[in-house]
Amino acid sequence: MTRTNPATADSVFSPASAPALTVPSATGIDARLVLAGPGARTIAFIFDWMIRGCLATAWLLLVTWAITGNLGMDVSRDSETLWILTGAVPASAIYFLYHPVLEALMDGRTPGKRMTGLRVLTTEGQAPTTGSVLTRNVFRIIDSLPGFYVVGLFLVMFGSRHQRFGDLAAGTVVALERAPFLEKLARLRGAGSDTWQQVRQRAMTLGLRRGEVSEALAVVDDYRRAARELGAARPQGTAAATATEHLEATYADLHDVVHRAARRAPMVLWSVLRDQVPAAMYAMRVHVLAVTLLFVIAGVAGFWLVNTYPDLIAMFASRELISTVERGELWTDGLLNVTPSAVLSVSILSNNIVVSLFAFCSGIVFGLGTFYLVGLNGVSLGAIFALTGQHGLAGRLFDFVVAHGCVELSCICISGAAGSLLGEALVRPGALTRREAFRNAAREGMRVMLVVTLLLLVCGFIEGYVSPEPEIPRWARVTIGVGYWLFMVSLLRGYVFGRSRGGAPVIA
Repeated sequence: MTRTNPATADSVFSPASAPALTVPSATGIDARLVLAGPGARTIAFIFDWMIRGCLATAWLLLVTWAITGNLGMDVSRDSETLWILTGAVPASAIYFLYHPVLEALMDGRTPGKRMTGLRVLTTEGQAPTTGSVLTRNVFRIIDSLPGFYVVGLFLVMFGSRHQRFGDLAAGTVVALERAPFLEKLARLRGAGSDTWQQVRQRAMTLGLRRGEVSEALAVVDDYRRAARELGAARPQGTAAATATEHLEATYADLHDVVHRAARRAPMVLWSVLRDQVPAAMYAMRVHVLAVTLLFVIAGVAGFWLVNTYPDLIAMFASRELISTVERGELWTDGLLNVTPSAVLSVSILSNNIVVSLFAFCSGIVFGLGTFYLVGLNGVSLGAIFALTGQHGLAGRLFDFVVAHGCVELSCICISGAAGSLLGEALVRPGALTRREAFRNAAREGMRVMLVVTLLLLVCGFIEGYVSPEPEIPRWARVTIGVGYWLFMVSLLRGYVFGRSRGGAPVIA
């Protein structure tokens, strides 16, 4: 449990205007984290935005120069596929994966945060786990939308912990890293002892997993000693502020290192896929059923509307697509002659993953955003099948869709179920606070979204290489689609990784 001090926190550990988070410790002395306000967070974000933008642009220009011999973007038709796969795709990955990758590798830091003295921590005062980092960055999808950006900004400005939506979902805060600044300030003034600087350096070394057992025991002793000295210094109030401020910061760093869980990435991933994902699916089984019914009903409604009132197809399809079908052709005909399979796969899987993440994250609007996206996809699919059916092309559309569609459409419904779980947590938190219920729902949903993302990667490959290929017979397409769907069910149930089949899974 954590509790937030008011903005008038005593100056022993923070400026009077800065809110702080107190974290209970086994020593009996709370660790205190000074939280970063909107100004510092904005500056850090601008620095990071400039860095990742420059890195992505530099990579794109380098690849362009290597392929074309100049820095112009006029890539020839023969080199376009190579340019997209080696230039545009990695540049996009650099830009969009900058925050999650660096925050996971640098224990909650990025270059921009480091330059402004900020760091992402959990509300327990520890370095965030990979799951927490992924969760807070996935919700950037919502935080970056124009309407929600204003809401997120108000949350950061006026919330007691300065948390945006992503921080609320992940259970993280952005705190000030005071110790390095205070050490530099002491050196400039020629004052202060090197004792606690050496203690923090030892803790940093251990935090990088480079220390020995003896050094780990020494850090634990340092932690206890810092707690004793801090417990004696705090009652003295503002008179000892200068002497104890660095000790406060060092103690918070020691608390992080001592209580940080060991990194066992393969074991954690195995546990997630074997036990936690099936448990999350069991917890949201009603949501999966409800969202699937919504999708089916919406699909039937879309089919009926267009079949009864053909002119309504203009609401769901472009004029070019309608004209193509009216000529007795599918827009997928000759697709491989226009777009190479590799480029098509990358484009499709990127779009599918974004749609699924939107379906999940939009559950933050009390589930309404999720229902809208799922319903819209269902109505559109039904309408398109009605249009192709009117021109005798429904069978060919089925042939195109069945290989990848069984899993792809299921993933949209599962993502929607995870989003509806978020919405229910906000509407009906039960015995928990809305903050706690939302965080729990986001954690369970993210575990499922991990598997959904992996499944959609393969769907993109199938849709790029198998679905547009006219030489593949229907029976083979049906076999691929149904077989992959059965694999998806086994994976989500945990059977692929050997989960016990006895009884319902229990959420940890």
